[in-house]
Amino acid sequence: MEDAEEIKEAVKAPKSNLGAFQNFGWYTGLICLVQEFLVLSQLSNMTFMIYGGYSPTVVSCGSTVFTGSDSERCLQLTVARNESDCEPQLEAQFGSVNYEFDLVCQDRILVKNSISIQMFGAMVGALVFGQVSDLFGRKKALMICLVGMLLFSMVSSCVGSLFAFTASRFFVMMFTGGLNSIQSVYIMENVPKKHRVWIPITISYSPNYIVFSIIAYFCGDWRSLTRVSSLVGNVPAILLLCFVHESPRWFVQKGRLEDARRTLIAIDAFNGTHTKKRLAEMEEGLEKEKMIFETQRRKKRYSFIHLFYTWKLTGYIFTLSFALMSASIINYALMFNMDKLSGSIYLNSVFFGFIRYAMNIFTAVFDYFGGHRSGRKVVHNGAMGVTATSLLFIFIVLLFGTSEETAWVTRIATLCACAMCSQLFLVSGIATTELFPTAVRNLAVSFTAILNRIGSILSPHLFTTALLWKPLPYAILLTIIVIELTSFNLFIPETKGTHMVDHMPGPEERIFAKKKKSSVVEELLQKA
Repeated sequence: MEDAEEIKEAVKAPKSNLGAFQNFGWYTGLICLVQEFLVLSQLSNMTFMIYGGYSPTVVSCGSTVFTGSDSERCLQLTVARNESDCEPQLEAQFGSVNYEFDLVCQDRILVKNSISIQMFGAMVGALVFGQVSDLFGRKKALMICLVGMLLFSMVSSCVGSLFAFTASRFFVMMFTGGLNSIQSVYIMENVPKKHRVWIPITISYSPNYIVFSIIAYFCGDWRSLTRVSSLVGNVPAILLLCFVHESPRWFVQKGRLEDARRTLIAIDAFNGTHTKKRLAEMEEGLEKEKMIFETQRRKKRYSFIHLFYTWKLTGYIFTLSFALMSASIINYALMFNMDKLSGSIYLNSVFFGFIRYAMNIFTAVFDYFGGHRSGRKVVHNGAMGVTATSLLFIFIVLLFGTSEETAWVTRIATLCACAMCSQLFLVSGIATTELFPTAVRNLAVSFTAILNRIGSILSPHLFTTALLWKPLPYAILLTIIVIELTSFNLFIPETKGTHMVDHMPGPEERIFAKKKKSSVVEELLQKA
């Protein structure tokens, strides 16, 4: 009973969770700056093939000038090549890999395959670096990923064939996938609870689509774009990362409470909020963490198997993984098909960024001032509803035949559907960090990232199903949306305003456990 009394006193601590110690201050501003360059680095690689894989228009071959749609021009090219050894003349808004290596018409599938291989690299990175960050720290893993991205990006800009390009880009994307799986956890663990939504919404992919499209416009070709975007994103991120601390939550997870104490004090000093009162609260909170850590000392290492430790965690991980995979399929399928939209690829990207960012700002304001009425599930359902409506409109247009009058409406509907995926990624990512304990949080993010990447691997080939039936890609996307909406609302609880879970469930809660809760100590530990 003495142990129970000690734990009762710990539970009464004025700060019941490490997140309660975090204040919005100068250090949060520094974390936001790090976030911006981490996001720009990721986006530059994740969306590089919008420009790098842009399909040029076949204008002529020899003396034969082509007219009509892309498919009609390809048929004319086949006929012209059968009659002579002419070289096709291409016209493109951007000097892509397709343009430089003459990969047009039926050869475009080779570039689609390259995109899938690159996305597979991102999946490998998410798997590997999730474990690396949990074992050696978030900050070290982030640094490794940034340096790897910088080096292999420079290598990829010097290659002379599609094979070499794909091989080097595989490693670029491997480090990008690793960065993506770590960065969101690191940021969430270093910002106050109240600011977990508006910060990643405001400093996100959305405004950086505009930045990246401007960089692409002035670069003009894929080699220059690779070098410039890598230098602009990776170098500042590496330098800024030298000035931030390892996550205090990671130190607590590893039982390195003295390191956690030093980090929290250093952050308070940086913010100018280091007072005796906060120090006392910090010490009391860390003492409670120490007691809880000692009870779970035998559980030093965790693996992906622990994501399925209880029925509840199993439901969470499957549902959130499918949610992210669905968002990824929708997002990248539409994005890598953007060269088929009417208008300028640069302006389409800028409009896409503006629409996406406007929705992000609206969501941030709605979340900050809306209270529990603006929960994670409300945002998710609203975003998925807009996406479904946009895709349904395109499906109907294709079903009854397209025209020049409907082209601009289809363009807007596509950009809106793609833009709303930002909210889907965001809500699923935040729910993952809020639902899973610290010990397996990064593993959960990595696992969902793997399914996310599987979606991105499949997505480049989705629109090839249009060869069977023109509206089929949109019918597939609408089916995915119905399944995702149903599962998310059935299995995911509202997490807004909740504390991030710091400790794993007890052994009595594991799947097929025979042991039941029987002691006051265990009950108090669960509450803690």
